[in-house]
Amino acid sequence: MKQSAKTKMKTNLRHSMLPAIIACAITLVALNVFGLGSDYRNGEPVGGTSAWPQGLKELVNTTNRVHGFFVNEEDIFFFSGNATNLTGFLGDYSKIQGVEKHQLILHEGTGEAKSPWEKSGQPCDWKIYGCPKGWLNLGKMSSQGTNSIEAMREAAKDTNYVLEVHFWTGGKIAVDQLTIPKNVEVTKGK
Repeated sequence: MKQSAKTKMKTNLRHSMLPAIIACAITLVALNVFGLGSDYRNGEPVGGTSAWPQGLKELVNTTNRVHGFFVNEEDIFFFSGNATNLTGFLGDYSKIQGVEKHQLILHEGTGEAKSPWEKSGQPCDWKIYGCPKGWLNLGKMSSQGTNSIEAMREAAKDTNYVLEVHFWTGGKIAVDQLTIPKNVEVTKGK
């Protein structure tokens, strides 16, 4: 029995689409397993996401930003400057609302601005880390083995935003040169 031209076309279409469907499925799985990340280009303004608290976009779009990248919902930007630059940055940072708490985390040594996929970076004086709290909650639950859909939905509802400034004390800016706003908690990094 001979196949009709229409049946042959359907069979050929199915066989030609199968590799494309498999490739799409592998891509989607890989994005979930490995995450999605990229660098932000210096000198180009960063638009931010709808999850960003008001004022963050203006804070990171300064001329002394030396590097930035994102991985999934986490954004990290690196800066270089002097005590006046960092004091101004901290002042603007302290005014951002919708943040879980304002923190300045001190680290020994010098900072290095680089993405996780780079082998080397360049010197920096401070960085800002930002991520929606709900995203961090989901990551924590996942690492603990929680797979309850209802618990994960509840954890993702947290609308706070984690926004931390990290500063390296071994660089060119001395801590005693800074004016730190009263609502910024200073802690030592690990």
